[in-house]
Amino acid sequence: MRGLTCAGAVGAGGRCAPRLSADVSQTHNMNRGLRCRHAFEFVCVHANGDVVCSIIDGRGDFVIGSAHQQSLSDIFAGARAQELRRLVLSTADSYCPAISKKCPLKSIPFEPGEDPPVRIRFLAIEPTTACDLRCLTCPVRDFTGDVTWRDAYRDGGVSFLLWDGLRRSKQHAADGVRRAIPLLNGRTPAQLGRRGASLLRGRIAKSRTGTLPIDVLKRVVTEAGPGVERVDLFNYGEPFLYRHLIDALRHVRKTLPTTTIAISTDGMQVREQVESTIVRERLLDWVIFSIDGCDADSYRRYRIRGSFEVAFANLVRFHRKAMGTGIRVIWQYVVFRWNDRDDQFRRAIALAEELGIQICFDFAHTWGRSRRSPDDLRYLTPYLKPFTALPGELRQDGW
Repeated sequence: MRGLTCAGAVGAGGRCAPRLSADVSQTHNMNRGLRCRHAFEFVCVHANGDVVCSIIDGRGDFVIGSAHQQSLSDIFAGARAQELRRLVLSTADSYCPAISKKCPLKSIPFEPGEDPPVRIRFLAIEPTTACDLRCLTCPVRDFTGDVTWRDAYRDGGVSFLLWDGLRRSKQHAADGVRRAIPLLNGRTPAQLGRRGASLLRGRIAKSRTGTLPIDVLKRVVTEAGPGVERVDLFNYGEPFLYRHLIDALRHVRKTLPTTTIAISTDGMQVREQVESTIVRERLLDWVIFSIDGCDADSYRRYRIRGSFEVAFANLVRFHRKAMGTGIRVIWQYVVFRWNDRDDQFRRAIALAEELGIQICFDFAHTWGRSRRSPDDLRYLTPYLKPFTALPGELRQDGW
């Protein structure tokens, strides 16, 4: 997983921009519910053409349309998209019936009877599911086919083996139950209930993988229209493995000249020739390098098959080349329990400030997440990724 796009500005000195002062948790009461912004303002196109709400639905559990068969406007206004919004508003807490789980992006308070505005403001396109890494807990491990439960112990140790083994066993059992009782396939998550929908979530469909044809990508960008505020050319998979990347970026820049364009990368496949073209033609506004640690030991716990030295060298080189161009190069440090010590944070901050690189911390919400108290981490607030939160606290404004 590349990580969610920085949604706000980044300040000088390597610090992330000040976060919203409003505390979402204080505004949530019995008379108000929580919704996301993505079902109402965001479109995410998977590499196989399926359209979903956001990066949270990496499995493709609630597909609202196909970019191969429909226009973007038809998809966003269609019955399936309307059903998605209804489901989001049907629960007051962070649970989303559409994807049958709690969503960390469902954090915007809304009043009963409120009708949120619906228009495409943000577009995410996953160019390819091909990836050079096999990061722990990333859906890529499930749908690439070259990683099984047998790799879990080698990659993540005993605790990950237990977590991954139980998860995969449950998915296989769910598929078996659905085959044995076909009637269940016609039931909606709401009809199954929260526990039933969770238990009956099976394996990711084999059709989830793919590479988006460049003509489809260009058409989607064109159909999105000038009202789009940001295009994220990433989701799962590594965007720098997409052989049409430069062609795609040129089309986005030409078609949507005032739109912010962002890419998130693991940093391993950034080649100097491609990098030079991006910088020379200013094809990006944001380049986010996901490097989760301050050294090789902390980095490799999650970024399986990656190299801290290679990724960080590519980050530094891109940053130096992009200086003065307006392209913002960000070091995103996703925090887990093995890279959440104070000395690790301070070392990363010092390294970023020494090199003049902007750094943002983003606390993971999945297996391996940090268990530290937010009160002990307040000093990281200036460096938090915009709209994200410390462990145990709500993300802000639906990001």
